[in-house]
Amino acid sequence: MLNMGWVYDLPFFKKPGLTHSLLGGWEWSGIEGFQTGTPFSVVNGTTYGDNAGVGNGVGTGSFADIIGNPKAGIPGTGELVSTAYSQFLLNPGAYALPTVLTFGNSGRDSVRIPSRLTFDMGLFKHFAIKESTALEFRAEAFNVFNHTELGGPSGDMSCTALTAPYSAAGCEGPGGANLFQINSAHLARVMQLALKFLF
Repeated sequence: MLNMGWVYDLPFFKKPGLTHSLLGGWEWSGIEGFQTGTPFSVVNGTTYGDNAGVGNGVGTGSFADIIGNPKAGIPGTGELVSTAYSQFLLNPGAYALPTVLTFGNSGRDSVRIPSRLTFDMGLFKHFAIKESTALEFRAEAFNVFNHTELGGPSGDMSCTALTAPYSAAGCEGPGGANLFQINSAHLARVMQLALKFLF
């Protein structure tokens, strides 16, 4: 994770006077953040049997088996039924439930969710009233460039069917209705105005 913050005094109308009071003295600030995707594991989440023999009745202590290339043959958005920004992160058909009495070979934290890059900015100014009092006006924007910041997918294999489409109806997809589907996103651009009285 990398975060950078800055504040810049805009170099306009710096001479004392009414023009400076009204139009000068503005400051521009920003925070930029980059974060690599959080790792997660593809697990056996079936509600029957105990593939790994872990004795918990559902086999959720085991990872999935990799049977293909997770980054090849990723289904298109036409093969799912979900929200507008939904998509597949990996190929669900590249994974299978672990062989009976094994823990699966995909391993812990074998997949990463998409990374994030955010830009937040603000424009603000102090309007002095007296020596110890002032008004501060702020205009702020979060995710100022309206970047799509996708959320994380499901990594829980809850079915074994291997047919398309991978929709929520009847769990037709390999590994279940939601395996590797990204169905959420962080907030789009948000703007706000604030007025603060300092005393």
